[in-house]
Amino acid sequence: MSLVTIIMPYFKKKSFFEESLNSVMNQTYKNFEVIIIYDDADKTELSFLTKFQLKDKRIKILVNDTNLGAGYSRNRGLDESKGKYIAFFDSDDIWEKE
Repeated sequence: MSLVTIIMPYFKKKSFFEESLNSVMNQTYKNFEVIIIYDDADKTELSFLTKFQLKDKRIKILVNDTNLGAGYSRNRGLDESKGKYIAFFDSDDIWEKE
């Protein structure tokens, strides 16, 4: 089973994030890593995200020093990815279970 890297830029989406991430974590395909790129200079929601990282070793958080935008954040996630396949996922998206 090939590894899939899911790249998820994050900027002030706290109210959507948990449902979005759960839609990824509850997939029937389980061989994946999730790279969340925290793209908010004020860091007020970073501790919120780290709680999810502690629950599952497949979740990795990268932190941008300043707000660089979704495109740069996705490219940064690509640089860190280990998967054979890449999926881009925004922090307010929802995936079907399969």
